[in-house]
Amino acid sequence: MPPPTPGSAAHNARPAVYLHVGAAKSGTTFLQQVLWHNRDRLREHGVLYPGRDQAAHVRAAFDLRRTFFREASDPATRGAWHELVAEARAWPGTVVISQELLAPARPRWIRQAMADLDFADVHVVFTVRDLGRQIPAHWQEDVKNRFTTPFAEFVASLRRRDWPAYESARLFWGLQDPVAVLGRWGEGLPPERVHVVTLPRPGAPRDLLWRRFCAATGIAADDHDLSGTFANPSLGLSETQFLLRLNETLGDRVGWHVYNEDVKLFLAQQVLAGRPRPVRIELPPEHVPWATERAVETVEALRAAGYDVVGDLYELMPSAAAGPALGTAPAPPPDEVRWAEVADVGVDAVAALLRRVRESGDRAAAVPGAGIAVRDQIDMLRAESAGLLETTGLLVHDAAPLVERAKRTARERYPAAVRLRGAYRRIQGGTERPGAETGTR
Repeated sequence: MPPPTPGSAAHNARPAVYLHVGAAKSGTTFLQQVLWHNRDRLREHGVLYPGRDQAAHVRAAFDLRRTFFREASDPATRGAWHELVAEARAWPGTVVISQELLAPARPRWIRQAMADLDFADVHVVFTVRDLGRQIPAHWQEDVKNRFTTPFAEFVASLRRRDWPAYESARLFWGLQDPVAVLGRWGEGLPPERVHVVTLPRPGAPRDLLWRRFCAATGIAADDHDLSGTFANPSLGLSETQFLLRLNETLGDRVGWHVYNEDVKLFLAQQVLAGRPRPVRIELPPEHVPWATERAVETVEALRAAGYDVVGDLYELMPSAAAGPALGTAPAPPPDEVRWAEVADVGVDAVAALLRRVRESGDRAAAVPGAGIAVRDQIDMLRAESAGLLETTGLLVHDAAPLVERAKRTARERYPAAVRLRGAYRRIQGGTERPGAETGTR
């Protein structure tokens, strides 16, 4: 059954919280952009998309799961989940929380989340795309997060019976398997409060995914602006191969926060993702039968669970690679490196990074005092500290006579106060003497 529409009598009986927990690379960035840029319109219709900035839901997911990126930490995540929950608790209507990093949460953290949200009817939403598109998209996303696993090795780990022994496979299935993810997040929930939203096939109207998401959450789809949103584009094959080799060369010599800022967010997502005419990474034909078998198992399990499905589960069936356009060469296997193209990507990357270094230098040079040598700046600070210490000492010295003058003025102007103070001291002295009340010595 569809969820109650915000503002309806059924909805107002008890608030609802929709947890959109994944999957990564299934249009989540697009949906989150729509939700963020339409916060005011959503609030007018009784729907809250909480958070003080666009990263609030990311921090909340990390905080709930007590984790962060490999070999890194961020103190800004502490308390982020409870901050989001407090905002949701104070809202009388529908709340939407959306972050794909919630998908791999362990059962104990899910139980914690459900306990924290016990003031509302919790719904779980999972957007899902076919493996034919998800596997290549997820692989290049791993590469953007400094993984160095070749594509063939990546797919081989997904197909193994002992896949939990492989980090890349654990990460993939933890984020992408709708049966396992919803089995954890949907445990104890009525099946009608677990919503599976399938991604449309390529070529579908741009707003169709948004409309399906709205159908799952009860949001009015037509009253929102989609013009200022963007998706999370995947890298092309040569761009991914270049980044893969950059990761191998860098190793662990660059900390996560530097890598995240300069390589992932700037180089990968701004420079490389924006290169013209990228060669799309496709699932090689030899893997399509296995992916289809896995998709059939997934569809049967989702149907058996009785979840609310928005879209068509048939859309989870992977299709063979589209093939080359007339007069063009077929797409190369993902691990076949075309060095000339990779070198071309490298030229663009070096040029972009040099421009970034120059711009950073220009900004630093514009800071007042930037041209003064560090040693001279330290000497200036020492001189200023000494001057401040001397001034503070003078103020203390000058303040003492002021206090004495104030006391003398009070005695002269208010003699009654002086007599009262003397009487108070005599009384205190009498009561504090040992044996004053009993007469004992």
